[in-house]
Amino acid sequence: METKIEHPKTEIITSEFPKQIGFVNDFENIFTEEQKTQLTKFLTYYQNTSYREIAVITLDSVPKNMEFDQYAIRLSDNWKVGKNNDGNGLTVVLSKTLKAVRISTTDKTKELYLSDEFCKNVIDQNMIPEFKKGNYYDGVLLGLNELIKKWI
Repeated sequence: METKIEHPKTEIITSEFPKQIGFVNDFENIFTEEQKTQLTKFLTYYQNTSYREIAVITLDSVPKNMEFDQYAIRLSDNWKVGKNNDGNGLTVVLSKTLKAVRISTTDKTKELYLSDEFCKNVIDQNMIPEFKKGNYYDGVLLGLNELIKKWI
């Protein structure tokens, strides 16, 4: 009889993460080229003027052994978003296919500026209403604007 070894749900292999291609990583192809360009310019300007890093990631799936939120946190950690900016970083991970969105912050950003509760409110009040209308770009921009207003 063959014994099957079960891996814990939280185990993930580094190769299961996509490679970061910039501030905007639209792996689900939900943004137009113009939207990606505009969002990249916005996030580049923000980093250059604030010394804070934001990455936006869209995904159509996550590994079978992970929940969406866990994967989003691990992906952000794996990419070290904010690491080169004195720990000032956040990642917006969303999936149209999975109907999920997560804002992951670095410890410093969370402690000093953006609590989990605040991030959840931004998702619920600013992003999801636009996502429900199919306006993913607008939802991301509205969410980012709210985050940036508080992240001073």
